[in-house]
Amino acid sequence: MKGASRRGVLAGITAGGLAAPAVLRAQSRLRWRMVTSWPRNLPGPGVSARRLAERIAALSGGRLTVELFGAGEIVPAFEVLDA
Repeated sequence: MKGASRRGVLAGITAGGLAAPAVLRAQSRLRWRMVTSWPRNLPGPGVSARRLAERIAALSGGRLTVELFGAGEIVPAFEVLDA
């Protein structure tokens, strides 16, 4: 069996160097802000939004968290699409 060639070693080092930023980016944690047109504890849409935020955090393994804001906490209720 032939030993490692210089080109092969350099190609491996280059590939590792190019892949390193992607690995670091994949490990970073993200926080999103979600605004709803309803109060957070309103049965139906408000509770469903909270469940969605919890589900996203669970499915992403905690890498993505969603901070939920109800109507009027950041913008008035019917201006959430303009925020």
